[in-house]
Amino acid sequence: MLTATEFYAVTPGLHLILWVEAIIYLGIGTFELFDDFLAKPRPWMYTQGRPNSYLMLQHKVGHKMHAGLCFILGMIALNGALEGVVTRFELELVFLSFAVILPVLWSTLLPGRLGVVVLMLKPEFWLQGLMLLFFSDLIRPQIVAVCIALNLWGVLVYAMHTRRALITPYKYATLRQDIISTEGEDTAQKFDKLAGFKAADQSIHPLGN
Repeated sequence: MLTATEFYAVTPGLHLILWVEAIIYLGIGTFELFDDFLAKPRPWMYTQGRPNSYLMLQHKVGHKMHAGLCFILGMIALNGALEGVVTRFELELVFLSFAVILPVLWSTLLPGRLGVVVLMLKPEFWLQGLMLLFFSDLIRPQIVAVCIALNLWGVLVYAMHTRRALITPYKYATLRQDIISTEGEDTAQKFDKLAGFKAADQSIHPLGN
């Protein structure tokens, strides 16, 4: 474990991870921080034929908080990649940033193949795994414990709430019906490709997928 004032020379593996983090998260964060004039109301934001200001503001708050987290994570990674050295605190911030993102993914894991595909496409899933596997010995064990606990919380929410109350019955067809009612058939068809869902199957088994 590094001491509080000790520098760790970035290895080639860590250097690659930091650059991937910097490009992905700094890019996402920067775009989302300044996309105010590009954002359009989603179909579910309309009430009484016009965009509902409350729904749009609620969505914007969550969107900008996501942008802020991505931007900070990207800046930490960029600083480490450029400096060539990192401190224990910088590494711990990277670990904790992933640890507050991953529970969201676990707790919102979608039914069937769609859930697996979406999870595999998330860079934080792979990056957190690599950091835990190769660099967890550099940070305080208490921070590692917090990261693991946060991930386990996400899994608990998935098992006890998402599957039992949020998506019921817990099938892709349930989610698909909700997507159609809020975003329309075109959006549902995009999810169908990832889920391996064929509309013809629904006529035979209405909630079978």
